[in-house]
Amino acid sequence: MSSALWLLLYLAPLLGLTAAVFAWFGWQWRGSDIQKRVEDLQTQIDDTLKALRTAEADRESAQSQVITATASANTLREKTEEGFRTLREDLKSAQQKTRLREDEAAKAREASQALETEVARLLRDLELLRKERDQATAALTAAQTELTRPITPGTAAVSTPIATEPLAKPKRKRSTSVKAKPKDAVPASLKEKAAALVNELAQHQSTIATLTQERDDWQRRVTKLEEKSPKDAAGLGLARRSLADSEKRLHTANAAIERLQGQARVLHRTHEKTAALAAVADDDLTKIKGIKQVISEQLRAHGIRTWKQIAHWDDDELRAFSELLAFKNRVAREKWQEQARMLHEAAHGPL
Repeated sequence: MSSALWLLLYLAPLLGLTAAVFAWFGWQWRGSDIQKRVEDLQTQIDDTLKALRTAEADRESAQSQVITATASANTLREKTEEGFRTLREDLKSAQQKTRLREDEAAKAREASQALETEVARLLRDLELLRKERDQATAALTAAQTELTRPITPGTAAVSTPIATEPLAKPKRKRSTSVKAKPKDAVPASLKEKAAALVNELAQHQSTIATLTQERDDWQRRVTKLEEKSPKDAAGLGLARRSLADSEKRLHTANAAIERLQGQARVLHRTHEKTAALAAVADDDLTKIKGIKQVISEQLRAHGIRTWKQIAHWDDDELRAFSELLAFKNRVAREKWQEQARMLHEAAHGPL
């Protein structure tokens, strides 16, 4: 028993060493297998990393290609958009030019219509002015012919009707007529006044022509300034004021022509009446209240010698003599015609 124990004790280190050796050999064999596996794994890892690097490079290359394609696409899109913008701008510009041309054409048509209307109106006005000028010239010629024609006293004498009296004659009123010496049928001052009217009318006719031309020039200038773009407000206002002033002066000149023509017609009729009353005695015009000696002499100078003439004044004669002798409203206010009628009827019988 003890010898077996001592044998075990002797063999135990040997057995332990043998176990250690076998353990070491087993560890070495197992370590080599693990190393091989580690190497295999390292190789696989390297292959995988290489594949990853290749894939990364491919991805980067693909990304660069994508970026390049995107840049190309962006460039193409920008060029396309720029082309579209250019086309849109060209289209807008063309549309604006078309609208401007249409507006200009419309303005041109309106201006043409306005000019045609103005030309037609000017032609009508010119025709009216020609007619008025012809009428005034004819009237002036007739008045000048009548006023310059020699008249023989007695040829225009008018017989005065004699009223039949009843058996019992009433006491006749004393005649207030003034027996005057025979005188010229037409006073010299009446002829001078008629000649002066003829000259004044001729001057006004030339003034009318000048003012008409000036009015037409200003009208054309106003029309041009109204059509001008941009408008000259100051020039247009000045032209319009000048046109209004020209029209006002033309209206005043026409009124003066009408006034002088009325005076010429009245003097012509007075000349005819004076010739017819050449053998009739003058009446004392100062018996009319409001007519003094100076006014009486002025009336006689214009061919008014009798109460009957004053009583028979119509509106034209009343206006003309009021203008010629500056009576204003005295004839109506002082009732000259009513007084002349009463004086004539008292002295010569009913009118």
